[in-house]
Formats: sequence, structure tokens, C-alpha cells
Amino acid sequence: MYRKKGGVWSSEPTHVATQQATAVTGYLRGVDVIAQTSITIKADEDNYFVWKGYGFRLHAPKGALPPDLPQCTLHIQASLSGQFHFPEGSALTSAVYWISAPVAFSKPLKFYIQHSCDASPHNLKFVEAQCTQKELPYRFEP
Repeated sequence: MYRKKGGVWSSEPTHVATQQATAVTGYLRGVDVIAQTSITIKADEDNYFVWKGYGFRLHAPKGALPPDLPQCTLHIQASLSGQFHFPEGSALTSAVYWISAPVAFSKPLKFYIQHSCDASPHNLKFVEAQCTQKELPYRFEP
């Protein structure tokens, strides 16, 4: 686990989102899940999480949860293949991360995703799909 200090991710101790080795609830139909984890976010602290080996980091700022909720658990799954439909002319350059949370956040969370492509930054775009979608394939849109 790491924290961001002065623009750099550091291994100095701080509150980090707690990773749990329990199975993620829910099932992504038509998706080959390669890994899954659960993390606990605390409302009154900055939360940092690094998912080593999966190219994923998360920052949940202090106050990101609704005022009446002291903490919540995020469930994260990573996949590399499945019944996906991407916009024309696009290509997958990282794992697909599926994130589910029981609440809407008061402040945005920041996700840092490692990708593998030679495209210049202005050509890199993010797309999203809803994991609650009932029909396959999952349709990713900008």
C-alpha cells in the first residue's frame, strides 16, 4: 500500500484503504474475471489503495462518503476479456476494471490506470459500461 506525497506515490505509513481477501459479491455474466478484491473506504480520512500486479490505484479523498456513512466497502474486479462492445476504432489497452459501491460519493474518487500502448496522450480515451447491464455484450461508451 502506498500514499501520494508531493505528487509521488510513497510507501510511508498513512491510512490506506483496507484490502480484504474475501470474495467479491455479484457475478459479471459473460466476463472472464482474472482478479477481484474488496477495499474499505473511511469517510474521515484520505484513502489510498494500490492493487499491485494489476496496474490500478485509487484515491478516495476525506469526505468522499455521504455525511451519515462512516465507511463503505468497494468491490473491484479486473478482466481482460469478455462479451464487450467497444466504440469503432478503439482497442483495449489495459485491463477492464469493474467497480461497485453501495453509495453515491459526495466527492469524486480518482483512479490511476496503467495501460500499454504507444498512442500519444491525446489519443487515449476512456470508456465505461454499467456492470448492472442485463443484456450482453457490455456496451462501452465515452
